[in-house]
Amino acid sequence: MIRRYYVPALLVLWAMVIFFFSSQTYEEQSISPLLAQFNTPYWYDRLSGISFMYGGVEVSAQIAGVNGFLEFFLRKGAHLFIFFVFGLLTYGVWRRFVKNPVLSFSGAFLCVLFYASADELHQKLTGGRTPLWQDVMLDTFGGLLGIFFFLFFYRWRSPRI
Repeated sequence: MIRRYYVPALLVLWAMVIFFFSSQTYEEQSISPLLAQFNTPYWYDRLSGISFMYGGVEVSAQIAGVNGFLEFFLRKGAHLFIFFVFGLLTYGVWRRFVKNPVLSFSGAFLCVLFYASADELHQKLTGGRTPLWQDVMLDTFGGLLGIFFFLFFYRWRSPRI
């Protein structure tokens, strides 16, 4: 009986981890000093041709420096990973308690979308953070990847009839 609640407990803990990270200011989370070792002409030459817009701001090594440019990708990768795990756990909870796969998928997707939106709202209330709808989309995409991973893994592990 206790095993039934492992995944929901993990989901709650993971949601608390997300909340904790959203409570930190940019300066508290910054890994830019660790990436300063990459701020060399070698890396600048390799990355200087890459430029794109995200959230209405140009992202490039020329604007942010090499360490800021790399930090951008690490931060967005963290968004994907954190919500990948959140989506995986959320679908696991829905699948455990709701046997209809369509309802489980829909419920998990809506939970991921809701929590991604709430996370950005929380960041708006945190000093030094910028809430972006692009991050909501990125988080939701990460959650969907987690849900699809669960579906693939569950199907792969299920015995064939």
